[in-house]
Amino acid sequence: MSNDRTIPQDLITYNILSRLPVKSLYRFKCVSPLWKSLISDPHFVKTHLNQTKTKNSNYPEQKIVILSRFGNLNSVDYNDVNPTSTKLEFPSVEQHDTEKWVKVLSSCDGLLLVSRSDKSIFLLNPSTRECKKLLVCPFVQNSNSYGVPNVYGLGYDSSTDDYKVVLTLSSFYENGCSITTLAVYSLKTNAWRRREDFHRYIVGNSGGVFLNGCLHYLSWNGNGSNFIITAFDLSGEIFKEVPMPTPLGRCESGDYDYYDVVVLGGSLCLVSERGNKVCMMKEYGVRESWTKFTMCSGLSVFDVVGMLAKDEFLLFDTYGEKHLVVYNPQKFTERDIVICGIPTKFRYGGTYVESLISPFHVGGIGRKL
Repeated sequence: MSNDRTIPQDLITYNILSRLPVKSLYRFKCVSPLWKSLISDPHFVKTHLNQTKTKNSNYPEQKIVILSRFGNLNSVDYNDVNPTSTKLEFPSVEQHDTEKWVKVLSSCDGLLLVSRSDKSIFLLNPSTRECKKLLVCPFVQNSNSYGVPNVYGLGYDSSTDDYKVVLTLSSFYENGCSITTLAVYSLKTNAWRRREDFHRYIVGNSGGVFLNGCLHYLSWNGNGSNFIITAFDLSGEIFKEVPMPTPLGRCESGDYDYYDVVVLGGSLCLVSERGNKVCMMKEYGVRESWTKFTMCSGLSVFDVVGMLAKDEFLLFDTYGEKHLVVYNPQKFTERDIVICGIPTKFRYGGTYVESLISPFHVGGIGRKL
């Protein structure tokens, strides 16, 4: 009878290693050349990402990005028993560099699209500390906008196994017409290309949120009279409309409330500018599945930044003490989350999941030589 008790390699790779956090996997790369090759393999990288996302599909283990007043990026794991703020450092770009990180534009699969004070755009993986500066989009300087900001979105195209950055350039012209131009950056080709103009929509400054293969935006129709949610399909590179909740209603002043498009608990949501209303599409694409929540928090001004189990919402105080609050809309209760080492003054940036996806593309998504 054989005494060979060696664990099969596939079991080690896909049942053990793929369930470990990124920090541990990076240490294990030093175990042997074989393990380094396995952990760097594109198929393993995708398997690890899928394990992370399906571990709790409705409430994935996300981390929050905050920006300090000095332009530093910090990460907070709000699922920890004792959350701690950790500074994110990217030596390849920050050495002898006086520019500051100013805004997180979008996120997808552990990658962050971030802008700097010199208007340069970077693709970062905060888990692996990899960083790539994107080429300047050649079409931005040709846009003719009148107060309509350019909007960035980052998403994954499963049909080509490619991560894409979509830049929308919406413009108003003096004759009253509107036009939306798209520029698409491909991580595989490392190049921008211009898409044909879309006259039908005006993409607002809210959006670029990735879900179900599409980037979602709060937009207006051609004459700017009605709010709509538009979804840009990254595979077919076409716009489609997502059913809106009816009606959105008016705020106390009588004017229509403004909303941001976000993803909470794996669902597409509209969050009011004041943060006190959340509309959640629990079944994607089904108008009747929109569910409304009212946030009666004691905070005066806040952002809804995440969702925990049991339909609890994570709120970020944007006015007072700059802290996180867990709010339960069914019980009307809230509790503070104390974060160790958090900067005295900071802004909420966004959320991300841990992954091994690389902002570089060498022989396959997620693999860097």
